[in-house]
Amino acid sequence: MNEDKKGNKIIHSIVDKAYFKMGLSVFLVGLALILCVYFINHFSVISQAWSKLNSILMPFYLGIIMAYLLCPVYNSTVKFFYSNLKTKARTPGKAMKFSKIIGTVVALLVIIVVVTGLIMMIIPNLYESLTTLIPRLPGYVNSTVAVIESHLDDGNMVTEYIAKNLDALNERASEWFRSSLLPASEVIISRVSSGVVATVGGIFDVLVALIICVYILNSKELFMAQGKKFINAVFTKEHAEAIFELGRLSNNTFGGFINGKIIDSIIIGIICFIAMTILKLPMAMMISVVVGVTNIIPFFGPFIGAVPSALLLVLIKPMAALEFIILIIVLQQLDGNIIGPKILGKATKLASFWVMFAIIVGGGLFGFLGMILGVPVFAVFYTYAARGINKLLKKKNIDSDTLAYEDFSKYGASKTELFGMERVTDGPEETKDIIS
Repeated sequence: MNEDKKGNKIIHSIVDKAYFKMGLSVFLVGLALILCVYFINHFSVISQAWSKLNSILMPFYLGIIMAYLLCPVYNSTVKFFYSNLKTKARTPGKAMKFSKIIGTVVALLVIIVVVTGLIMMIIPNLYESLTTLIPRLPGYVNSTVAVIESHLDDGNMVTEYIAKNLDALNERASEWFRSSLLPASEVIISRVSSGVVATVGGIFDVLVALIICVYILNSKELFMAQGKKFINAVFTKEHAEAIFELGRLSNNTFGGFINGKIIDSIIIGIICFIAMTILKLPMAMMISVVVGVTNIIPFFGPFIGAVPSALLLVLIKPMAALEFIILIIVLQQLDGNIIGPKILGKATKLASFWVMFAIIVGGGLFGFLGMILGVPVFAVFYTYAARGINKLLKKKNIDSDTLAYEDFSKYGASKTELFGMERVTDGPEETKDIIS
C-alpha cells in the first residue's frame, strides 16, 4: 500500500513538473509576443530612449576605448617600474601602487601628446591653406563671371530670356527671401546654438571619459576577476570555458587588428609626408595626417582621405592634385600588398571579400566606428561559424578542409600541382559534380 502511495507521489511529481515547464514555456512565449508587439507599436519611443541611453553612456564608451588602446602602454610601464622598484620599496604592494601611478601618468601623457601633436600638425596647415585660398577667391569669381559673360552676348537666347523675365525673377527672389529665408534663419540660429551646446557637452564627455579610462586601467584586474567569478557561478564549467575562449579570441583579434592598423597608418602617414615633401606638394603635413588617420579604415581608408585632399589641392594647384592622386594609388598598393600584410599578419584571417563586406555593413549600420570595428567583429563571428561547420563535418566523418571542396579541373589544373601533395585531399564524392 505504501509502495502504491509512493509511486503515485512520484507520478504526480513528474506530472506537476511537466505542467510547470509547459506553463512556464507558454508564459515566456506570450511575454515575448507581447514585447514584440509593444516594440513594433512604440518603435519611435524605444528608439528615442535608446538614443538617450547611448548619449548618457557615451563617456563610458569613450573611456573603455581609450583604456583598451592605452592598455599596452600602461602594462609595459607598470611592468618596467615594478621590476625595478619591488626590491627597493618597503613592500611589493607599495611598489605596485607607485608603478600603477606612473603607468597612469604615462598613459595620460600619451593621449595629450597625440591629440596635441595632431592639432599642431593640422591647425597651422589649415590656416596657411585658408590664407592662400581667400586672396584667390576674387580671381576665381572674376574668371567665372568672365566665362559666363563671354557666352551671354546680345543675340543669345539665354540673355533674351533673362531680360524678359528679370522682373519676375526679382519678385520671386524677394518672395523666397520673405517666406523661406527669414523663417529659416530662426532654425539656423537654433541649430548653431545647439551645436555650441553639443560641443561643450562633447568636451565634458571627453573629460569624464578620461576619468573612467583611469579607473578602468587601474581596476581592470579586479573587473576581470569579478567577471570570471560571475561566469563560473552562473554557467556550467563547459559553458564558462567557452565564454572565456570567446573573450580570449575577441581580445586577440581586436588587439592584433587595431594595434596593427594604428602602426600601419602611422607608417603610411609618414611615407605620404616624405613623398609629398619630395614632390613639393602643398599642405603636406595636414594631408598626410588626414591620409594616415583615414587609413585606419581597411581597404577604403586611403581613398576616403584622398578625395577631400585632392579637391583642396585642385583649388590651389591642379597639377598637384593629379600628382597626389597617383601617389595615393601607389600608397594603397604598397599598403595592401606589402606593409599591411607584414604588420597585420593573420590578425583577422578573413578573405578580401569578407573584409569589404564587413566594412560596408559595419559602416552602413554604425558609421565611421562600424567601418573600423566591423572587420574584427565579423572575424570573430566567422571563426565561430567555421569551427561549428568543421565540428559537424567531423561528426559525419567528412573532410573539413576547404581545399577538398575546391575544383580546378575547369582550368586544366590539379590540386597537387597548385598546393602540393601534403595539402591535397580527395573530398566527398558528392561534391565533385557541383556546377562551377
